[in-house]
Amino acid sequence: MTPKARDGYLDKLIEAIDTPVIKVISGVRRCGKSTLLDIFESYLLSSGIEKERIVRIDMDSKEMKSTVTDWEKLYDAVEKRMKKGVRNYILLDEVQNITDWESALISMFTDLDGDFYVTGSNAVMLSPNMSTKLVGRFIEIKMLPLSFKEYMDFTSSKDENRSFSEYMKTGGFPLVSLLHDRPSLQKDVLSGIYSTIMDVDIIEKNEIRDVPLLKNLAEFLIENAGNTVSSKSISDYLNSSGRKSNPHTIDDYLLMMERAFLLYGVRRYDITGKLRLKTLGKYYVVDPGFRNLIGGRKDGPGRMIENIVFLELVRRGYDVMIGKAGEFEVDFIADLHGERMYIQVTKTMSDEVVAERELRPLLEIRDNYPKMIISMDPEMPGDHSGVKNRNIIRWLLEE
Repeated sequence: MTPKARDGYLDKLIEAIDTPVIKVISGVRRCGKSTLLDIFESYLLSSGIEKERIVRIDMDSKEMKSTVTDWEKLYDAVEKRMKKGVRNYILLDEVQNITDWESALISMFTDLDGDFYVTGSNAVMLSPNMSTKLVGRFIEIKMLPLSFKEYMDFTSSKDENRSFSEYMKTGGFPLVSLLHDRPSLQKDVLSGIYSTIMDVDIIEKNEIRDVPLLKNLAEFLIENAGNTVSSKSISDYLNSSGRKSNPHTIDDYLLMMERAFLLYGVRRYDITGKLRLKTLGKYYVVDPGFRNLIGGRKDGPGRMIENIVFLELVRRGYDVMIGKAGEFEVDFIADLHGERMYIQVTKTMSDEVVAERELRPLLEIRDNYPKMIISMDPEMPGDHSGVKNRNIIRWLLEE
Protein backbone atom coordinates (compact mmCIF):
# COMPACT_ATOMS: atom_id res chain seq x y z
CA MET A 1 0.00 0.00 0.00
CA THR A 2 1.24 3.50 -0.84
CA PRO A 3 1.46 5.53 2.38
CA LYS A 4 -1.00 8.42 2.54
CA ALA A 5 0.29 11.77 3.68
CA ARG A 6 -1.11 13.27 6.86
CA ASP A 7 -0.57 16.83 5.81
CA GLY A 8 -1.06 18.49 9.20
CA TYR A 9 1.80 16.55 10.77
CA LEU A 10 3.95 16.64 7.64
CA ASP A 11 3.59 20.42 7.44
CA LYS A 12 4.87 20.74 11.02
CA LEU A 13 7.98 18.72 10.16
CA ILE A 14 8.59 20.70 6.98
CA GLU A 15 8.22 23.98 8.86
CA ALA A 16 10.80 22.78 11.41
CA ILE A 17 13.48 21.70 8.90
CA ASP A 18 16.95 22.93 9.93
CA THR A 19 15.68 24.64 13.08
CA PRO A 20 18.22 24.18 15.91
CA VAL A 21 16.07 21.79 17.98
CA ILE A 22 15.38 18.06 18.09
CA LYS A 23 11.99 17.22 16.60
CA VAL A 24 10.22 14.60 18.76
CA ILE A 25 7.18 12.83 17.28
CA SER A 26 5.27 11.14 20.09
CA GLY A 27 2.15 8.99 20.05
CA VAL A 28 0.57 5.61 20.57
CA ARG A 29 2.02 2.58 18.79
CA ARG A 30 0.83 2.16 15.18
CA CYS A 31 -0.67 5.64 14.91
CA GLY A 32 1.52 6.40 11.89
CA LYS A 33 4.78 7.85 13.24
CA SER A 34 7.08 5.63 11.14
CA THR A 35 4.99 6.21 8.03
CA LEU A 36 5.24 9.94 8.68
CA LEU A 37 9.03 9.61 8.71
CA ASP A 38 8.83 7.64 5.43
CA ILE A 39 6.84 10.42 3.81
CA PHE A 40 9.11 13.08 5.29
CA GLU A 41 12.16 11.24 3.95
CA SER A 42 10.55 11.24 0.49
CA TYR A 43 9.95 14.97 0.85
CA LEU A 44 13.61 15.57 1.68
CA LEU A 45 14.69 13.56 -1.37
CA SER A 46 12.27 15.43 -3.63
CA SER A 47 13.67 18.70 -2.25
CA GLY A 48 17.12 17.82 -3.53
CA ILE A 49 18.68 16.30 -0.40
CA GLU A 50 21.03 13.47 -1.38
CA LYS A 51 20.07 10.03 -0.08
CA GLU A 52 23.57 9.72 1.45
CA ARG A 53 22.78 12.67 3.72
CA ILE A 54 19.72 10.98 5.24
CA VAL A 55 20.36 8.58 8.13
CA ARG A 56 17.33 6.41 8.94
CA ILE A 57 17.51 4.00 11.89
CA ASP A 58 14.64 1.93 13.33
CA MET A 59 15.41 0.83 16.87
CA ASP A 60 12.73 -1.86 16.61
CA SER A 61 14.57 -3.61 13.77
CA LYS A 62 16.31 -6.92 14.46
CA GLU A 63 19.69 -5.51 13.41
CA MET A 64 19.49 -2.53 15.76
CA LYS A 65 18.15 -4.56 18.69
CA SER A 66 21.12 -6.93 18.48
CA THR A 67 23.88 -4.38 17.84
CA VAL A 68 22.79 -1.08 19.41
CA THR A 69 22.31 -1.78 23.11
CA ASP A 70 23.32 1.51 24.77
CA TRP A 71 23.56 5.19 23.99
CA GLU A 72 27.23 5.11 22.95
CA LYS A 73 26.53 2.41 20.36
CA LEU A 74 23.62 4.49 19.07
CA TYR A 75 25.92 7.50 18.77
CA ASP A 76 28.48 5.39 16.87
CA ALA A 77 25.82 3.89 14.57
CA VAL A 78 24.57 7.33 13.57
CA GLU A 79 28.03 8.86 13.13
CA LYS A 80 29.16 5.90 11.00
CA ARG A 81 26.25 6.36 8.58
CA MET A 82 26.64 10.13 8.16
CA LYS A 83 28.12 11.75 5.08
CA LYS A 84 31.12 13.82 6.15
CA GLY A 85 31.45 17.55 5.56
CA VAL A 86 27.76 18.33 5.03
CA ARG A 87 24.59 18.60 7.07
CA ASN A 88 22.81 15.28 7.54
CA TYR A 89 19.17 14.53 8.35
CA ILE A 90 18.87 11.99 11.17
CA LEU A 91 15.58 10.06 11.41
CA LEU A 92 15.39 7.74 14.44
CA ASP A 93 12.43 5.44 15.17
CA GLU A 94 11.48 4.38 18.73
CA VAL A 95 14.61 5.89 20.25
CA GLN A 96 13.34 5.42 23.83
CA ASN A 97 14.16 1.70 23.55
CA ILE A 98 17.83 2.55 24.13
CA THR A 99 19.08 2.93 27.71
CA ASP A 100 20.05 6.56 28.44
CA TRP A 101 18.88 7.54 24.96
CA GLU A 102 18.70 11.23 25.91
CA SER A 103 22.49 11.28 26.45
CA ALA A 104 22.95 10.02 22.90
CA LEU A 105 20.65 12.69 21.51
CA ILE A 106 22.28 15.51 23.45
CA SER A 107 25.77 14.36 22.44
CA MET A 108 24.83 13.94 18.78
CA PHE A 109 22.99 17.25 18.75
CA THR A 110 26.08 18.95 20.22
CA ASP A 111 28.81 17.17 18.25
CA LEU A 112 27.39 16.31 14.84
CA ASP A 113 26.16 18.40 11.94
CA GLY A 114 22.67 16.95 11.87
CA ASP A 115 19.00 17.86 11.85
CA PHE A 116 17.33 15.38 14.22
CA TYR A 117 13.88 13.78 14.05
CA VAL A 118 12.93 11.04 16.52
CA THR A 119 9.78 9.05 17.28
CA GLY A 120 8.62 7.37 20.47
CA SER A 121 5.63 5.37 21.68
CA ASN A 122 6.06 6.14 25.36
CA ALA A 123 5.55 9.47 27.09
CA VAL A 124 8.35 8.68 29.54
CA MET A 125 10.70 10.01 26.87
CA LEU A 126 9.31 13.47 27.61
CA SER A 127 8.70 13.09 31.33
CA PRO A 128 9.80 16.04 33.53
CA ASN A 129 13.17 14.37 34.18
CA MET A 130 13.83 13.81 30.49
CA SER A 131 12.53 17.24 29.52
CA THR A 132 14.95 18.84 31.98
CA LYS A 133 17.89 17.19 30.23
CA LEU A 134 16.61 18.35 26.85
CA VAL A 135 15.30 21.74 27.99
CA GLY A 136 15.28 24.24 25.15
CA ARG A 137 16.55 21.59 22.73
CA PHE A 138 13.38 19.93 21.47
CA ILE A 139 9.88 20.48 20.17
CA GLU A 140 7.19 17.83 20.49
CA ILE A 141 4.77 16.90 17.73
CA LYS A 142 1.96 14.90 19.33
CA MET A 143 0.50 12.35 16.93
CA LEU A 144 -2.84 10.58 17.24
CA PRO A 145 -4.66 7.99 15.15
CA LEU A 146 -6.66 9.41 12.26
CA SER A 147 -9.13 12.19 12.82
CA PHE A 148 -12.53 11.69 11.20
CA LYS A 149 -11.49 14.11 8.46
CA GLU A 150 -8.36 12.04 7.78
CA TYR A 151 -10.45 8.86 7.93
CA MET A 152 -12.66 10.19 5.13
CA ASP A 153 -9.54 10.78 3.05
CA PHE A 154 -8.00 7.38 3.82
CA THR A 155 -11.17 5.52 2.86
CA SER A 156 -11.93 7.81 -0.12
CA SER A 157 -15.49 8.00 1.17
CA LYS A 158 -18.13 10.55 0.18
CA ASP A 159 -20.83 9.23 2.53
CA GLU A 160 -20.24 11.19 5.74
CA ASN A 161 -22.95 9.57 7.86
CA ARG A 162 -22.01 6.01 6.96
CA SER A 163 -18.32 6.77 7.44
CA PHE A 164 -18.94 8.30 10.86
CA SER A 165 -20.82 5.20 11.93
CA GLU A 166 -17.85 3.08 10.78
CA TYR A 167 -15.38 5.43 12.47
CA MET A 168 -17.19 5.10 15.81
CA LYS A 169 -16.98 1.32 15.44
CA THR A 170 -13.46 0.74 14.12
CA GLY A 171 -11.61 3.94 15.01
CA GLY A 172 -8.75 5.63 13.21
CA PHE A 173 -5.60 3.53 13.31
CA PRO A 174 -4.28 3.95 9.74
CA LEU A 175 -3.94 0.25 8.85
CA VAL A 176 -7.36 -0.55 10.32
CA SER A 177 -8.88 2.28 8.28
CA LEU A 178 -7.25 1.10 5.05
CA LEU A 179 -8.96 -2.27 5.61
CA HIS A 180 -12.41 -0.66 5.78
CA ASP A 181 -13.77 -3.07 3.15
CA ARG A 182 -12.56 -6.13 5.12
CA PRO A 183 -14.28 -5.88 8.52
CA SER A 184 -13.22 -9.28 9.91
CA LEU A 185 -9.57 -8.49 9.18
CA GLN A 186 -10.05 -5.02 10.65
CA LYS A 187 -11.05 -6.49 13.99
CA ASP A 188 -8.06 -8.86 14.02
CA VAL A 189 -5.63 -6.01 13.27
CA LEU A 190 -7.20 -3.73 15.89
CA SER A 191 -7.07 -6.52 18.46
CA GLY A 192 -3.40 -7.09 17.61
CA ILE A 193 -2.55 -3.41 18.11
CA TYR A 194 -4.31 -3.37 21.48
CA SER A 195 -2.56 -6.55 22.61
CA THR A 196 0.87 -5.23 21.60
CA ILE A 197 0.35 -1.96 23.48
CA MET A 198 -0.70 -3.90 26.56
CA ASP A 199 1.93 -6.65 26.36
CA VAL A 200 4.97 -4.71 25.10
CA ASP A 201 4.49 -1.03 25.95
CA ILE A 202 2.94 -1.53 29.39
CA ILE A 203 3.38 -5.04 30.84
CA GLU A 204 6.86 -5.86 29.51
CA LYS A 205 8.26 -2.34 29.77
CA ASN A 206 7.13 -1.91 33.39
CA GLU A 207 7.68 -5.54 34.45
CA ILE A 208 4.10 -5.87 35.67
CA ARG A 209 3.55 -8.76 38.06
CA ASP A 210 -0.23 -8.68 38.46
CA VAL A 211 -1.11 -8.85 34.77
CA PRO A 212 -4.79 -9.82 35.30
CA LEU A 213 -5.31 -6.75 37.51
CA LEU A 214 -3.77 -4.45 34.91
CA LYS A 215 -5.90 -5.91 32.12
CA ASN A 216 -9.06 -5.69 34.20
CA LEU A 217 -8.24 -2.08 35.02
CA ALA A 218 -7.64 -1.19 31.36
CA GLU A 219 -10.91 -2.79 30.28
CA PHE A 220 -12.82 -1.06 33.09
CA LEU A 221 -11.44 2.37 32.15
CA ILE A 222 -12.03 1.93 28.43
CA GLU A 223 -15.60 0.76 29.01
CA ASN A 224 -16.13 3.73 31.35
CA ALA A 225 -14.28 6.35 29.32
CA GLY A 226 -15.87 9.72 30.04
CA ASN A 227 -17.17 8.76 33.49
CA THR A 228 -15.74 10.47 36.58
CA VAL A 229 -13.49 8.15 38.56
CA SER A 230 -10.82 8.16 41.26
CA SER A 231 -8.15 5.63 42.14
CA LYS A 232 -10.13 4.80 45.29
CA SER A 233 -13.44 4.31 43.48
CA ILE A 234 -11.72 2.09 40.91
CA SER A 235 -9.98 0.07 43.62
CA ASP A 236 -13.26 -0.35 45.51
CA TYR A 237 -15.00 -1.57 42.35
CA LEU A 238 -12.25 -4.07 41.51
CA ASN A 239 -12.17 -5.35 45.10
CA SER A 240 -15.94 -5.88 45.00
CA SER A 241 -15.44 -7.87 41.79
CA GLY A 242 -12.92 -10.17 43.44
CA ARG A 243 -9.76 -8.44 42.19
CA LYS A 244 -7.58 -7.42 45.14
CA SER A 245 -6.16 -3.93 44.62
CA ASN A 246 -5.37 -0.65 46.37
CA PRO A 247 -5.41 3.01 45.29
CA HIS A 248 -1.59 3.24 45.20
CA THR A 249 -1.30 0.34 42.73
CA ILE A 250 -4.15 1.77 40.67
CA ASP A 251 -2.33 5.13 40.48
CA ASP A 252 0.84 3.39 39.27
CA TYR A 253 -1.01 1.44 36.59
CA LEU A 254 -2.91 4.53 35.44
CA LEU A 255 0.38 6.38 34.92
CA MET A 256 1.78 3.46 32.92
CA MET A 257 -1.25 3.42 30.61
CA GLU A 258 -1.05 7.18 30.12
CA ARG A 259 2.66 6.93 29.31
CA ALA A 260 1.87 4.34 26.63
CA PHE A 261 -0.73 6.79 25.22
CA LEU A 262 -3.48 4.20 25.70
CA LEU A 263 -5.43 6.55 27.96
CA TYR A 264 -5.59 10.31 28.50
CA GLY A 265 -6.37 11.57 31.99
CA VAL A 266 -8.31 14.85 32.32
CA ARG A 267 -8.53 16.87 35.52
CA ARG A 268 -11.45 18.95 36.76
CA TYR A 269 -11.46 22.75 36.96
CA ASP A 270 -13.66 24.90 39.20
CA ILE A 271 -14.81 27.66 36.85
CA THR A 272 -16.08 29.92 39.65
CA GLY A 273 -13.13 29.42 41.98
CA LYS A 274 -10.65 29.37 39.09
CA LEU A 275 -8.61 26.45 40.37
CA ARG A 276 -7.76 22.92 39.29
CA LEU A 277 -9.31 20.15 41.38
CA LYS A 278 -7.47 16.98 42.36
CA THR A 279 -10.47 14.68 42.69
CA LEU A 280 -12.82 12.85 40.32
CA GLY A 281 -11.17 13.23 36.94
CA LYS A 282 -11.98 11.34 33.75
CA TYR A 283 -10.10 9.11 31.34
CA TYR A 284 -10.52 8.88 27.58
CA VAL A 285 -9.17 6.16 25.31
CA VAL A 286 -6.79 7.01 22.44
CA ASP A 287 -9.02 5.49 19.74
CA PRO A 288 -12.78 4.81 19.57
CA GLY A 289 -12.06 1.41 18.03
CA PHE A 290 -10.64 0.18 21.34
CA ARG A 291 -13.83 1.16 23.18
CA ASN A 292 -15.91 -0.85 20.74
CA LEU A 293 -13.40 -3.74 20.69
CA ILE A 294 -13.84 -4.60 24.34
CA GLY A 295 -17.59 -4.07 24.55
CA GLY A 296 -17.79 -0.42 25.47
CA ARG A 297 -20.89 0.53 23.46
CA LYS A 298 -23.36 -0.65 26.07
CA ASP A 299 -24.31 2.92 26.97
CA GLY A 300 -25.00 3.97 23.37
CA PRO A 301 -23.14 6.52 21.23
CA GLY A 302 -23.19 9.42 23.71
CA ARG A 303 -19.94 8.55 25.51
CA MET A 304 -18.37 7.50 22.21
CA ILE A 305 -18.88 10.89 20.59
CA GLU A 306 -17.71 12.58 23.80
CA ASN A 307 -14.47 10.58 23.50
CA ILE A 308 -14.15 11.56 19.83
CA VAL A 309 -14.68 15.26 20.65
CA PHE A 310 -12.00 15.06 23.35
CA LEU A 311 -9.48 13.53 20.93
CA GLU A 312 -10.26 16.17 18.32
CA LEU A 313 -9.68 18.97 20.82
CA VAL A 314 -6.30 17.45 21.74
CA ARG A 315 -5.50 17.06 18.04
CA ARG A 316 -6.23 20.75 17.48
CA GLY A 317 -3.85 21.71 20.27
CA TYR A 318 -6.26 22.60 23.06
CA ASP A 319 -5.53 22.17 26.75
CA VAL A 320 -8.63 20.28 27.89
CA MET A 321 -10.23 20.15 31.35
CA ILE A 322 -13.57 19.09 32.81
CA GLY A 323 -15.56 22.05 34.12
CA LYS A 324 -17.32 22.42 37.45
CA ALA A 325 -19.91 25.20 37.42
CA GLY A 326 -21.47 25.26 40.88
CA GLU A 327 -23.16 21.90 41.31
CA PHE A 328 -23.10 21.20 37.57
CA GLU A 329 -20.52 19.67 35.26
CA VAL A 330 -19.35 21.01 31.90
CA ASP A 331 -18.00 18.27 29.66
CA PHE A 332 -15.03 20.26 28.37
CA ILE A 333 -13.19 23.51 28.96
CA ALA A 334 -10.85 23.96 26.00
CA ASP A 335 -8.04 26.56 26.18
CA LEU A 336 -5.77 27.63 23.33
CA HIS A 337 -3.52 30.70 23.08
CA GLY A 338 -5.37 32.54 25.84
CA GLU A 339 -8.80 31.85 24.37
CA ARG A 340 -11.36 29.50 25.89
CA MET A 341 -14.55 27.70 24.92
CA TYR A 342 -17.02 25.56 26.85
CA ILE A 343 -18.46 22.41 25.28
CA GLN A 344 -21.25 20.00 26.15
CA VAL A 345 -21.56 16.73 24.20
CA THR A 346 -24.71 14.65 23.87
CA LYS A 347 -26.34 12.30 21.36
CA THR A 348 -29.37 14.51 20.80
CA MET A 349 -31.08 17.65 22.09
CA SER A 350 -34.52 16.56 20.85
CA ASP A 351 -35.59 15.45 24.34
CA GLU A 352 -36.56 18.45 26.50
CA VAL A 353 -35.16 16.92 29.68
CA VAL A 354 -31.81 16.25 27.98
CA ALA A 355 -31.76 19.73 26.45
CA GLU A 356 -32.32 21.31 29.88
CA ARG A 357 -29.62 19.12 31.43
CA GLU A 358 -27.04 20.06 28.79
CA LEU A 359 -27.86 23.77 28.62
CA ARG A 360 -28.06 24.55 32.32
CA PRO A 361 -24.34 24.14 33.18
CA LEU A 362 -23.38 26.44 30.29
CA LEU A 363 -25.91 29.07 31.33
CA GLU A 364 -24.45 29.02 34.85
CA ILE A 365 -21.14 30.33 33.48
CA ARG A 366 -20.97 34.12 33.69
CA ASP A 367 -18.00 34.92 31.45
CA ASN A 368 -18.23 35.73 27.75
CA TYR A 369 -16.24 32.88 26.22
CA PRO A 370 -17.99 30.89 23.45
CA LYS A 371 -20.25 28.02 24.48
CA MET A 372 -21.52 25.17 22.32
CA ILE A 373 -23.35 21.87 22.41
CA ILE A 374 -22.11 19.18 20.02
CA SER A 375 -24.58 16.44 19.12
CA MET A 376 -25.67 14.17 16.29
CA ASP A 377 -28.61 16.48 15.53
CA PRO A 378 -28.64 18.53 12.31
CA GLU A 379 -27.25 22.02 12.82
CA MET A 380 -29.83 24.72 13.42
CA PRO A 381 -29.36 28.42 12.67
CA GLY A 382 -29.01 30.80 15.59
CA ASP A 383 -28.34 29.83 19.17
CA HIS A 384 -30.00 29.37 22.56
CA SER A 385 -29.12 32.19 24.97
CA GLY A 386 -25.71 32.45 23.31
CA VAL A 387 -25.07 28.68 23.19
CA LYS A 388 -24.42 27.36 19.67
CA ASN A 389 -25.65 23.96 18.49
CA ARG A 390 -23.11 22.06 16.38
CA ASN A 391 -23.48 18.80 14.51
CA ILE A 392 -20.64 16.42 15.38
CA ILE A 393 -19.83 15.57 11.74
CA ARG A 394 -19.86 19.21 10.60
CA TRP A 395 -17.65 20.20 13.54
CA LEU A 396 -15.15 17.39 12.90
CA LEU A 397 -14.86 18.22 9.19
CA GLU A 398 -14.38 21.97 9.56
CA GLU A 399 -10.97 23.48 8.89
